[in-house]
Amino acid sequence: MPIPIRDTFPTDRDDLIVQVTDDGSLTLVKTTDNDAFHSGCGALAETDHVYCKGSGVADRLARRQHTRVLEVGLGTAMGMLLTVDAAIASGTSLEYVAIETDWISGSTLQYLRPRDWVAKTDLVDAYMDFRKTLPDVVPGGTYRWCVDSQRLVTIEVADVRQWSLSAEGQFDAIYYDPFCPESAPDLWTPSSMKAMRGLIAADGKLATYSCSRTVRNALEQSGWGVARVPGPIGGKREVIVATPV
Repeated sequence: MPIPIRDTFPTDRDDLIVQVTDDGSLTLVKTTDNDAFHSGCGALAETDHVYCKGSGVADRLARRQHTRVLEVGLGTAMGMLLTVDAAIASGTSLEYVAIETDWISGSTLQYLRPRDWVAKTDLVDAYMDFRKTLPDVVPGGTYRWCVDSQRLVTIEVADVRQWSLSAEGQFDAIYYDPFCPESAPDLWTPSSMKAMRGLIAADGKLATYSCSRTVRNALEQSGWGVARVPGPIGGKREVIVATPV
């Protein structure tokens, strides 16, 4: 079945355009190589299904279990905002760490209408205010957004391969969401997956949208048990949830 032609429009960056995905939510696409930040079948549906629910985070938060999440590839911050929104709704404490090399500015993010993503819209306003305190191009380093007394977001502007060597503590879930193996092959190797294996709690889960044989092999070779599970309705047929073995 051919890929449908989806509406696009420009942003304030020449290298990024907005794409309207099939569930009505918006994502970004790189004009240099056509890499999309989310599935064209539905950015919001994919993020909620693959990461928030697939990783077990949604269930943990609903049970009011303190949760630590690592996201590799902050992207548009959709996954982070959905997770923080759910933590606030359930009254659950949350530590969220995201790794990114190109942290999208507030002016670019506005094109995606992020207030449509969450129930607590003032959360997005607070995040935008925080992001606007920093330059559009953020230097490498550690940046902390204290959402409230129970929820802390840390954004590391860094190469995850170097960052993981100095990371401390274990995470209950990993949202593994860099660009695809063809575009960013160094982030999908057994070595990269072994680094993630060292960061996950014994009962934690790694969730990712990619279900390719290359990715499954890299996970299995580095100490993960791999399960192919149904993808979001209308989207990819299967995605991956991995657990430490």
